[in-house]
Formats: sequence, C-alpha cells, structure tokens
Amino acid sequence: MASSQFQKGLLPAGLSDTLYPKAQVQAKIIENLLDVFSNYGYLRVKPPLVEYEETLLSDGPGTVLKDSTFRIMDPLSQKMMALRSDVTAQISRIASTRLSHLSRPLRLSYSGDVLRVKGDSFNTERQKTQVGAELIGLENELCDAEVILICLKALKSIEIQNITIDINLPYLREYFFRDLTTPLQEEISKAIDLKDKQTLKKLKFKYSEIILSLMESAGDYSYATKYLRELKLEKFLDETINYYLTVIDLVNKNDSSIKISIDPLENRGFNYHTGLSFTIFSENLKGEIAKGGRYKTLKGETAIGCTIYTEKIYSNSNLNNIDKSLVYIPHLNINAADTIISKGYRVVFGNNLSSDFEKEALNLKCQFIWKNNTIVKL
Repeated sequence: MASSQFQKGLLPAGLSDTLYPKAQVQAKIIENLLDVFSNYGYLRVKPPLVEYEETLLSDGPGTVLKDSTFRIMDPLSQKMMALRSDVTAQISRIASTRLSHLSRPLRLSYSGDVLRVKGDSFNTERQKTQVGAELIGLENELCDAEVILICLKALKSIEIQNITIDINLPYLREYFFRDLTTPLQEEISKAIDLKDKQTLKKLKFKYSEIILSLMESAGDYSYATKYLRELKLEKFLDETINYYLTVIDLVNKNDSSIKISIDPLENRGFNYHTGLSFTIFSENLKGEIAKGGRYKTLKGETAIGCTIYTEKIYSNSNLNNIDKSLVYIPHLNINAADTIISKGYRVVFGNNLSSDFEKEALNLKCQFIWKNNTIVKL
C-alpha cells in the first residue's frame, strides 16, 4: 500500500511541485516584476498555455521552437496542438493579429509557465516561468536601450545584485557567412564559439580579419568600447558598430552600477534574434537569469523584448520575510479579521471546539492571538 501511494506521488523527470514558501516567493516576485513593466507603460497580456501547432510554430520566433516543443492531439478538433516552450512566439502572434490595430510602438508585458522537451545545463527543470516585456513596431537605439534598462530595473526591484549584462550582435555571423559553404560556416562558427583564433587565422575567407578584430574587442565596457571605436570598417559594419556602441553608451549612462560585457559575435539562445541581443547574469546565481533581443514578429514587424527566468532567481530571495505576522482568532469572526488585516497582519481562524486556543495557535505557527479584542503576542 505504501509503495502504491509513493508511485502516485512521482512526477516526470524535470517536473516538480513548488511548495510553500517558495511558491509564495515566486508569486510575489512575478507581481513585482510586472509592476515595474506596468510603471513604464507595458500593457499586460495573458496568452493560453496551448495553441494549434500550425499557429504557435509558424513564422516569427515560433519557427525555431519546434525541437523544444511538446505536441498533443486535441480531442475536439482532431488537430495537433503545441504546448508553448517560449511566450515570445505568442506575443508575436498577438501583436500581429488581435492588437495589430493599435498604434506603434506597442508595449506589452506577460508572465506564464512554459514547458520544454529538455532542460538546460544549469537547470534541469522542463517547466519554467517566464516574465517579460516586448516593444513592438519601432527600431532604434532608444528602444533597444529602453528594454534593457527596464529589464535591469525589474531585476533590481527584487533585490538582484552584482548584475552583469552581456550585449551582442549575433546576426553579424549571417552577414560574414554569405557565399560560404555550409561546412566552412560550421567550422568558422565553432571556432568563434571556442574563441579559437588560431583556427580562424588558418581559414581563408573574406571577413577573417574583421572577425578576429571583433573577437579581440570582447571585454568590459571601457576596454571594448575604446577598441571598437578605433576599428576601420566598411559602411554596413561601421554603421552597425556605431549603433551598437550608442545602445551600450545609453545603458551605461542611465545605469552605471551595472557591469557591461561586450562581445559582438556571441550567439546563444533560440536563434530567432535578428538584431542586437543581450543576456543578464548575477554573480550570486548560476547561469543566465534574463535574456532578450530584437526579432521579427509573425508579420515581419520589428520588435525587441526581454524574458526573465524566475526559477533562477526566487531561490535568492529571503524566505524568512515573505509574510506578515500571523494572528490566531479563536472563533470565526470576519469583522475582527478585517480589523486585524487592516493593521498589517494575516489571520487564521481557530477550529478547535475546546478552549486550548494557545496550543492550537502555536500548532498553526501563529505569532499572535486575538484576545479580548486585542492582538496579544504568544
């Protein structure tokens, strides 16, 4: 019998119950993050957990999510459904359809769980909670800097400290790889990922020297910006680097407390970014805690967004201070409860028909008891 009960409590690999107090911490973190986005004019939306496969995995960010997405059959329509593995694809759909009539730029925020076929190296959980913001319909340096700065502001609102942001231009690889064979592209890309300058020096292609120079520029804000400003590049690359530096300077000017890491050729994530991208880390936490970048929506509209992974950060929160003090009320009395709650406490009603109220209050982890219309410390 005991073995049978144990089996009923098992969950699939990568899935787990989030219990009190972690569940409460995560809920409060999500609301704090969304409040920050709301303060800056981002309108909250809530997409469904499941959509038709042909919709969720269509043009836009959804095109690169196929391998990470679970599918199920809808018993009603007999059509294949997909469980979202990333909310950005849904924001793309909403902006392109339901909210296509609204003026641009359109600012949206969201929160929701996603389910992935596999976890990552830093987090084996397959169900994750995303909180994010998207700015849709306008592309310039101010928009890119705005999304980055608001993401940083949101993280600071939940007391994430020692933050580093890595800002990149992953789409440059596509530009450099034009007219190259696929095997050569893969070899060059691998060398870039491994920072293998010796291999790149041996390979003969048009942009090898520029790629080596951009690899050499990687570093902190002061070093990298100085190095990049001294580079002599052709028109497209010169304009791209100037754009890049302007965004970085805007971020640094508005928040000099953040460590900025610059690596133009870094390429990580879902690979749907078509412009500047960024990843945010904290010295106190493992792995990336937020990421974002510019992409194209379902209808080809330009957008930039950020996504915060709450499961990476709620473990850093103070679990001992998430709740107000708890007051035990011996009998069901809503009016008394309202009075106590208005004073900044939480309440719990006694259900014990005996008179040993203090014992029950202690069992319920109460710090106070309601006695003679007064809050008394236990």
